[in-house]
Amino acid sequence: MAENAEGRRVKMTKALLKSSLIELMKTKSIHTISIKEICTGADINRSTFYRHYNTQYDLYDEIVHELLASLIEAYTKSRANGEDLQESIAAVLEVSEKEREVCLVILSDKGNVTMGESFVKAISPVVTDDMNELSVYLFQFMAAGLANIVWTWLNKPVRQSPHELASLMYSMMKRGIYKTIIRQAAKEGKLKDLKF
Repeated sequence: MAENAEGRRVKMTKALLKSSLIELMKTKSIHTISIKEICTGADINRSTFYRHYNTQYDLYDEIVHELLASLIEAYTKSRANGEDLQESIAAVLEVSEKEREVCLVILSDKGNVTMGESFVKAISPVVTDDMNELSVYLFQFMAAGLANIVWTWLNKPVRQSPHELASLMYSMMKRGIYKTIIRQAAKEGKLKDLKF
């Protein structure tokens, strides 16, 4: 029973520290945030912080790792259930929307510049097992572009549903950007207004 109470305390402490760091990163870069600021925001003393983390980067890395694990879990679970790629993208977007504040901070310029590299490393084994060298380059190009689409989408106060955005993203991956723009413009009756 004591272990369960202790486990809950640790979980709550870590949640407060993570929340404090995310709040600070809305206005400041991870590189300019001090441990003192994180502890003040969480109303936790520094010695408690150091029981769990050595630096603010360790805390940040844990936040990133948990987010990536959630995104990969949503993707792999969807694929294991036999859903197509578009539905799997929607599953990832649903998690992204649920974790909106964390995603916005991590994908912004306030985060660690290695986030894109971390994302590609984490998702590559899931997606690129049987890809040739050209396909791996294309995947990295798309991963960066898709991350920017997600960031833009999450920044909007009124957004498309995850399924609508997944449809657009899937179309871009399958048909290419040019054909997707033409298709979307035709769908909206704005084909004659297109200029390239």
